[in-house]
Amino acid sequence: MTDRRVALAYAGHYKNPPRDPTGRTAPRSYLFNDQFDIVYDVSLLDELPAETKALYRPLPKWLALAIEIHRRRDEYDAVLSWGEHITIGLMAVQRAARGGKPHIPMLYWFSNPMVFAAMLAFKKTLHAVVTWTSVQRKFAIDRLGIPPERIYFVNYQVDHIFWGPEQAGVSGGQEDDLVVTAGAEMRDYPTLIEAIRGTGLRCHIAADHVRFSLGRRINAEGLKKMAGAGVTVGAVSLPELRKLYARARFVVMPLQPSNTNHGLTVILEAMAMGKAVICSKTEGQVDIIRDGETGLLVAQGDPEALRAAMISLRNDPERARRIGAAARAYIEKYHTIDEFCHNVRAAVDASLDGRWAGRDGALPATRMSHI
Repeated sequence: MTDRRVALAYAGHYKNPPRDPTGRTAPRSYLFNDQFDIVYDVSLLDELPAETKALYRPLPKWLALAIEIHRRRDEYDAVLSWGEHITIGLMAVQRAARGGKPHIPMLYWFSNPMVFAAMLAFKKTLHAVVTWTSVQRKFAIDRLGIPPERIYFVNYQVDHIFWGPEQAGVSGGQEDDLVVTAGAEMRDYPTLIEAIRGTGLRCHIAADHVRFSLGRRINAEGLKKMAGAGVTVGAVSLPELRKLYARARFVVMPLQPSNTNHGLTVILEAMAMGKAVICSKTEGQVDIIRDGETGLLVAQGDPEALRAAMISLRNDPERARRIGAAARAYIEKYHTIDEFCHNVRAAVDASLDGRWAGRDGALPATRMSHI
């Protein structure tokens, strides 16, 4: 920490995550908040006087929150925003006010039409940017004209303690013919369901809906109708998902075409659990899996290729375990929540000190050779 006060801004309710230092009952996400001097989220709006609430009531909560954070700018020296809406809100407010404290957003999808339009309009209000996707970093440089030294690249995080094989209460070697997948954003569950048919494998899709581009959405009932024999659907708690990962032969991340790293959180969780991950090869999902070493990549939207990869790992459990062990080691080296917390705060402080990122986005004192 330095003498400067850096605020952290969320659009949702993230100010008070569960605190379990052991990592047994919940991921230690509070570690990130602890890097900052003050944390703002939408609960701030509930604490306001009635007359102020009345003024904000017609506005979307994220915009009202952005205005209130700007109004309180004497409380901090800089603000880091996490989330598209709060980032856009703060940019718009600072543009309207013709100034404000240094604003550093964390973004991973610059090509999202909403974000792209906002960045074109308001990018000059930004002091720097933090991201964890090399493809989108290049997009921001090439298409938005953001100077490369202003975009810091950090490896994204997973709590390798919570997502640890020993935490799940499932002994090694107890895996069964279960395939697990999870998440909602840009998932290609129809291809996975087709690939499962006739393999004898069981599959659980840990989701209650799936979202596609242009706002199209399939709810849990739609997924259940699509699913065949041996495929179950339903969201589960994080401890339950951890047990599913532990019992699975491997984890599959089927993706729709995308130029950002959709599926990243689930991929990192599964790798931390020591599981081989089979992932669709997309334009954006390039920073994590090393094909054949820490996971397997298959052609996007190709059920035959996915089926072949699943059968290959089922028939060669030793290979699956070897890939899973390499994945766990990779997580411990590059993607722990502790390292992420340190690096994000270090990027913020470096930008405020005028120590800009290297050409690859790495912090001034280090160069991430594995990018």
